[in-house]
Amino acid sequence: MHRVLIRLCWWLGVFIAPLLHAASLQEDVRAADAQRVMATIAGDADRVADLLSDDLRYGHADGRVQTKDEFLAAVRSSRMRYEAYDYEEMQIDRASDDIAVITGRASLRVRTAEQHLAFRLRFLAVWRHEAGNWRLLAYQSAQLPAPSAP
Repeated sequence: MHRVLIRLCWWLGVFIAPLLHAASLQEDVRAADAQRVMATIAGDADRVADLLSDDLRYGHADGRVQTKDEFLAAVRSSRMRYEAYDYEEMQIDRASDDIAVITGRASLRVRTAEQHLAFRLRFLAVWRHEAGNWRLLAYQSAQLPAPSAP
Protein backbone atom coordinates (compact mmCIF):
# COMPACT_ATOMS: atom_id res chain seq x y z
CA MET A 1 0.00 0.00 0.00
CA HIS A 2 2.83 2.37 0.89
CA ARG A 3 4.43 1.85 -2.54
CA VAL A 4 1.13 2.51 -4.27
CA LEU A 5 0.77 5.85 -2.45
CA ILE A 6 4.33 6.83 -3.27
CA ARG A 7 3.83 5.93 -6.93
CA LEU A 8 0.53 7.83 -7.05
CA CYS A 9 2.14 10.93 -5.51
CA TRP A 10 4.97 10.70 -8.02
CA TRP A 11 2.54 10.51 -10.95
CA LEU A 12 0.56 13.43 -9.59
CA GLY A 13 3.73 15.47 -9.25
CA VAL A 14 4.93 14.63 -12.74
CA PHE A 15 1.67 15.19 -14.60
CA ILE A 16 -0.69 17.30 -12.51
CA ALA A 17 1.69 19.85 -10.97
CA PRO A 18 2.80 21.30 -14.34
CA LEU A 19 -0.83 21.71 -15.38
CA LEU A 20 -1.64 23.55 -12.16
CA HIS A 21 1.46 25.73 -12.58
CA ALA A 22 0.46 26.61 -16.15
CA ALA A 23 -3.06 27.57 -15.02
CA SER A 24 -1.62 29.77 -12.28
CA LEU A 25 0.82 31.41 -14.71
CA GLN A 26 -2.02 32.16 -17.13
CA GLU A 27 -4.18 33.63 -14.37
CA ASP A 28 -1.30 35.78 -13.10
CA VAL A 29 -0.46 37.08 -16.58
CA ARG A 30 -4.13 37.72 -17.37
CA ALA A 31 -4.43 39.72 -14.13
CA ALA A 32 -1.27 41.75 -14.88
CA ASP A 33 -2.53 42.51 -18.39
CA ALA A 34 -5.94 43.57 -17.06
CA GLN A 35 -4.21 45.93 -14.63
CA ARG A 36 -2.14 47.38 -17.49
CA VAL A 37 -5.23 47.99 -19.62
CA MET A 38 -7.17 49.58 -16.74
CA ALA A 39 -4.23 51.80 -15.76
CA THR A 40 -3.74 52.88 -19.39
CA ILE A 41 -7.43 53.77 -19.75
CA ALA A 42 -7.23 55.69 -16.45
CA GLY A 43 -4.12 57.51 -17.66
CA ASP A 44 -2.26 56.32 -14.55
CA ALA A 45 1.31 56.33 -15.89
CA ASP A 46 2.80 55.46 -12.49
CA ARG A 47 0.74 52.27 -12.30
CA VAL A 48 1.46 51.47 -15.95
CA ALA A 49 5.19 51.91 -15.23
CA ASP A 50 5.07 49.18 -12.58
CA LEU A 51 3.70 46.76 -15.19
CA LEU A 52 6.30 47.45 -17.89
CA SER A 53 9.76 45.95 -18.16
CA ASP A 54 12.63 48.42 -18.31
CA ASP A 55 13.51 46.58 -21.56
CA LEU A 56 10.09 47.24 -23.13
CA ARG A 57 9.71 47.60 -26.89
CA TYR A 58 6.14 48.65 -27.72
CA GLY A 59 5.33 48.40 -31.43
CA HIS A 60 2.24 50.28 -32.53
CA ALA A 61 0.04 49.32 -35.47
CA ASP A 62 1.35 52.35 -37.41
CA GLY A 63 4.94 51.09 -37.20
CA ARG A 64 6.21 53.30 -34.37
CA VAL A 65 8.24 51.51 -31.69
CA GLN A 66 8.60 53.02 -28.23
CA THR A 67 10.78 52.31 -25.23
CA LYS A 68 9.31 52.26 -21.74
CA ASP A 69 10.14 55.93 -21.17
CA GLU A 70 8.65 56.97 -24.52
CA PHE A 71 5.48 54.95 -23.94
CA LEU A 72 5.03 56.42 -20.45
CA ALA A 73 5.58 59.95 -21.78
CA ALA A 74 2.76 59.32 -24.27
CA VAL A 75 0.45 58.07 -21.49
CA ARG A 76 1.28 61.15 -19.40
CA SER A 77 0.78 63.57 -22.31
CA SER A 78 -2.91 62.76 -22.79
CA ARG A 79 -2.55 63.49 -26.54
CA MET A 80 -4.33 60.22 -27.10
CA ARG A 81 -6.56 58.73 -24.41
CA TYR A 82 -7.70 55.14 -24.49
CA GLU A 83 -11.40 54.90 -23.70
CA ALA A 84 -11.89 51.17 -24.24
CA TYR A 85 -9.76 48.11 -24.85
CA ASP A 86 -12.03 45.11 -25.29
CA TYR A 87 -10.65 41.69 -26.05
CA GLU A 88 -12.44 39.77 -28.80
CA GLU A 89 -10.05 36.87 -28.51
CA MET A 90 -7.16 36.13 -26.15
CA GLN A 91 -4.85 33.19 -25.70
CA ILE A 92 -2.09 32.98 -23.12
CA ASP A 93 0.71 30.50 -23.70
CA ARG A 94 3.58 29.61 -21.40
CA ALA A 95 6.93 29.87 -23.20
CA SER A 96 8.91 29.12 -20.02
CA ASP A 97 8.49 29.60 -16.29
CA ASP A 98 9.41 33.27 -16.76
CA ILE A 99 7.95 34.09 -20.18
CA ALA A 100 4.32 34.12 -21.32
CA VAL A 101 2.91 35.14 -24.69
CA ILE A 102 -0.54 36.60 -25.23
CA THR A 103 -2.04 36.65 -28.70
CA GLY A 104 -5.45 37.79 -29.79
CA ARG A 105 -7.73 40.44 -31.20
CA ALA A 106 -9.05 43.56 -29.52
CA SER A 107 -11.39 46.45 -30.25
CA LEU A 108 -10.16 49.85 -29.10
CA ARG A 109 -11.63 53.30 -28.78
CA VAL A 110 -9.32 56.27 -28.41
CA ARG A 111 -9.83 60.00 -28.20
CA THR A 112 -7.50 62.71 -29.44
CA ALA A 113 -8.03 66.47 -29.33
CA GLU A 114 -9.47 66.32 -32.83
CA GLN A 115 -11.42 63.08 -33.00
CA HIS A 116 -12.66 59.80 -31.61
CA LEU A 117 -11.30 56.66 -33.26
CA ALA A 118 -12.46 53.06 -33.13
CA PHE A 119 -10.42 50.22 -34.58
CA ARG A 120 -9.58 46.56 -34.21
CA LEU A 121 -6.14 45.04 -33.71
CA ARG A 122 -4.45 41.70 -33.82
CA PHE A 123 -1.68 41.71 -31.21
CA LEU A 124 1.19 39.80 -29.68
CA ALA A 125 2.33 40.63 -26.15
CA VAL A 126 5.33 39.07 -24.41
CA TRP A 127 5.34 39.11 -20.61
CA ARG A 128 8.39 38.33 -18.46
CA HIS A 129 8.44 37.46 -14.77
CA GLU A 130 10.85 39.97 -13.21
CA ALA A 131 11.66 40.32 -9.52
CA GLY A 132 8.45 38.55 -8.51
CA ASN A 133 6.11 40.44 -10.89
CA TRP A 134 4.87 39.96 -14.43
CA ARG A 135 5.93 42.85 -16.66
CA LEU A 136 5.23 43.56 -20.31
CA LEU A 137 8.47 43.05 -22.26
CA ALA A 138 7.30 43.44 -25.87
CA TYR A 139 4.13 44.33 -27.71
CA GLN A 140 3.28 44.44 -31.39
CA SER A 141 -0.05 45.05 -33.07
CA ALA A 142 -1.46 45.25 -36.56
CA GLN A 143 -4.66 47.06 -37.39
CA LEU A 144 -7.36 44.85 -38.86
CA PRO A 145 -9.59 46.02 -41.71
CA ALA A 146 -13.07 47.20 -40.80
CA PRO A 147 -15.65 44.43 -41.02
CA SER A 148 -17.29 44.31 -44.43
CA ALA A 149 -21.00 45.06 -44.68
CA PRO A 150 -23.28 42.05 -45.26
